Amino acid sequence: MNGSGDEVGDLLARIEMAEPSEAPLLVQLLARSPNLQQADGPVALRAARALSVHGGPQMLSIAGELAARAHRSGQAGAGVVFAECADKMSLLSGRPQQFGTVVTQHLGDLVLAPVDGSVDDESRNRIGLPTLAQRRAEIDRRNRELSRERADTPGLPPGQRMCRVWRDPSPGFLASQLDADPAGCWADGDELTFVCRSDAAGVLPGPVIELPMWRIDENGANGDGGDLWALSVRIERLPEAVIGYGFWPLDDAGSLLGGQRGPVPHRFRGPDAPAEMPSHPDDELRGTSQVHTIDSTALRSKRTVTVYLPPGHSAAARLPVLYATDGGMIGPYIRRLDAGITNETVPRFVLVAAHSAPMGGYGNERAMEYLPGFDNDRFDRHQRFFVEELTAWAAQTFGVSENRSERGVFGASDGGGHALAVGHMHRDKFGHAMAYSTGMPPNEQMNWNAAEAPFVHLCAGTLEGGFHQATEAWAAWLHFAKSPHEWTERVCGHDLIQWIEELPRAVARAWG
Repeated sequence: MNGSGDEVGDLLARIEMAEPSEAPLLVQLLARSPNLQQADGPVALRAARALSVHGGPQMLSIAGELAARAHRSGQAGAGVVFAECADKMSLLSGRPQQFGTVVTQHLGDLVLAPVDGSVDDESRNRIGLPTLAQRRAEIDRRNRELSRERADTPGLPPGQRMCRVWRDPSPGFLASQLDADPAGCWADGDELTFVCRSDAAGVLPGPVIELPMWRIDENGANGDGGDLWALSVRIERLPEAVIGYGFWPLDDAGSLLGGQRGPVPHRFRGPDAPAEMPSHPDDELRGTSQVHTIDSTALRSKRTVTVYLPPGHSAAARLPVLYATDGGMIGPYIRRLDAGITNETVPRFVLVAAHSAPMGGYGNERAMEYLPGFDNDRFDRHQRFFVEELTAWAAQTFGVSENRSERGVFGASDGGGHALAVGHMHRDKFGHAMAYSTGMPPNEQMNWNAAEAPFVHLCAGTLEGGFHQATEAWAAWLHFAKSPHEWTERVCGHDLIQWIEELPRAVARAWG
């Protein structure tokens, strides 16, 4: 640049010397400078860095163009700035990054944001970036350092209820522990350790502990080879925890193999956790589980419904009824409810569980039907099906009660949001709303009348992030509204185990 660029040079000098609070305003002046488009060489690189660091998302495209110009003129480091801008723009638009420059955090671990694989290592090298393998190795090295530091420091990082810790356990110790307990999980104070063997490229002890395990080389060097894997985490209130887990294989990119969540065959239960609920096997139910198909006018399609009838059911009894979502996953609930009814800790009632919409090519149809605000037409039609058609069919077919106090609605996760929406919008029809782990907090504009509202049964786990926060917000909302409710907080994740163990307690609370 010649003298016409003095303004740009002066602004850059001021930005580089400015206090953090002053830099954004100066960057705004830089972006509006008519001389910026002529910047080249080292000035273009300095401007790109200033815009990308202090300018916010709206200036990334300008910064990327300047960095590309500087890279073409041979400025060292300019290619890296260009790649960083391109990756940030990709992630902000909901796409994977191209170059792998952006690292995020998850539960205290550093995590490489998703990479689309469009840039090979040769291209990365030309702009001054390490290979993806080198990048991942550096992230792993830093995570080990951080987890060793956390192991030597009592407690948890601020704002976290779980974090990885690492004490460099010997391969022989881990192998002997796994031989003694093939389920591969044990507690020591507030730390929980998982161990397994797998030939996969990585392993995740899902669904609650969403941190990848580390490979342990039994020849003595961590991370170089072998099929032994380990993970240790520190968990707040671990003695109260109930955590389901399975060892799910990961691919080279750290994603679930085949994109599929695996089975959850194991369970850790702390000594101070809620007592395990009794359960009957599917082929030993005392009551009856039936599958029906309803031709819905509102949905313009057929919908499958699973119904549970208690032992000796008679339509003349006009039993209380609970209408539930996600009927395709209702089996584990039925097994525990049936056991509770048999031992008389759960009152006799009928469960009517409509299956969710099939996952097709139209996005998350389940959320469209369950939650207001995604697809108003789809939500309204599902409301008519669930509140009018389903209840009328159940009353006619099974003789269930039509009294408000003896009718409830239940759901978990998005189904929990559905239960709260139905309970609020149709409070004249349902006396109880059992909503577990909803992801939607209350709307401040909502007209919630405590005198007319259903009794709300809430439950969420401390380890399920936003679902816990939203459900806890509902508990606070109902408390300040003086609206009848029960709030149960468990030490667990977004895990079926808490819901299937809490539902029998809620039913007993409602009609026992």
